[in-house]
Amino acid sequence: MVKKKVVILGGGLSGLTAADSLLDKNVDLVLFEKNNYLGGLASSIIIDDECIPKYYHHIIDSNATTLKYLKRFDCLSNKEDWRRIQVSIGWDNKLTSINKLSGLLKFDYLTFWEKIRFGLFGLYVLFLLNPEKVNDDLGARTWLLKYAGKRVTDKVFYNLYSRNKFNIDLDKISARQFSYRLKEREVLDKFMFPKKGIQGIVDGLEDSIKEKGGRIALAAEIHNVDLDKKELLLESGEKYSFDLIINTIPVPEFLKVVKGLPGEYERKLSEVRYCPVIGLVFGTEDFLKRDVYWINLLQEKVHVVMQHSILMDKYKDKINWCVRYGGSEEDWDLPEDRIKKKYLEVVGRYFPGVKIKWVKLFKDKYGEPIYDIDYSKYAPKYKTPLDFLYMAGIQVTYPKIRNMNVALESGERVAEIIVSDHSL
Repeated sequence: MVKKKVVILGGGLSGLTAADSLLDKNVDLVLFEKNNYLGGLASSIIIDDECIPKYYHHIIDSNATTLKYLKRFDCLSNKEDWRRIQVSIGWDNKLTSINKLSGLLKFDYLTFWEKIRFGLFGLYVLFLLNPEKVNDDLGARTWLLKYAGKRVTDKVFYNLYSRNKFNIDLDKISARQFSYRLKEREVLDKFMFPKKGIQGIVDGLEDSIKEKGGRIALAAEIHNVDLDKKELLLESGEKYSFDLIINTIPVPEFLKVVKGLPGEYERKLSEVRYCPVIGLVFGTEDFLKRDVYWINLLQEKVHVVMQHSILMDKYKDKINWCVRYGGSEEDWDLPEDRIKKKYLEVVGRYFPGVKIKWVKLFKDKYGEPIYDIDYSKYAPKYKTPLDFLYMAGIQVTYPKIRNMNVALESGERVAEIIVSDHSL
């Protein structure tokens, strides 16, 4: 039986998992990645011989698919490494823990009655919320006004999800996707970071793909993908023919190189927009604040601070991230030193006396799709109008939230669909 020629665009977790799954079938597979490394947003860097994630990542005990791969590649940490984490909200240079009642009561940003409403909304999310019943056409603000009230909506959720996350009006954000994010209840789960890091999964999948006969092309700049000819051309001049193709790269980048998409389908894809992300990973002499892992900042240029060493304290220095999502495009073309100074000034106000030893900056134009109220109307699905073209990755997983677990699931799912469609 002649092997199907499969091409995969993108070497993030979705692309790697799709490749690994399909190579159990009768296929000839090549995966193309434009960078000289794999992993995408889950990739790592080496600093002083230590492997450190570029962006903050963690595993929670409900991430079944991620745990499956960690176990497969011997990356699981010990049971004692799982822990409950503290979450704080920062405003006006003050931090307040909010995932405990005692902390919520001290949250002076809200009045007494606003704290009560905020707490009642939290109970609603925990025990009554069913995201499946939230309408796709409903804006997050309208939905929040009903269940959280105007003051809590404007003071808390506008800042956390409209200003900080997507930088669009809360009215324009999908209430359904937002409700899925809330229902994830991350802060109530146990957290850990694997002993080999996320790089353990990336390396394990890379090795598995190669052992099964798959090929991985790094630093592979794609010139164009001709769907009529079923041919991929690299900037180097190399050509590859294919029977099936899976796209996992961000939709705008795919549209730059693809030819032969049906007109209406291409028009819909062109509506997919992404939120950029700019982040600093930095080392300090000591913890910024002992025991607090996750810090959301309100009304600041930096939106999130994470103390990675709270989960994995194995490094010579304490490892931290500070990240900006919504609005980070205004910083995109600033000199690196200005961005570092701008972001670290915020860190310094909340953690006076912090001794920063080194800083690395990372940027990505495609941090996450912007899930507006119309996203379900134009969002790509796994299957496309062309029976040989498939999509995977976080752009197709709406209304699930973007995380590593969903990315891994997406790669497995697109492989299952292809096997079924083509009787592999």
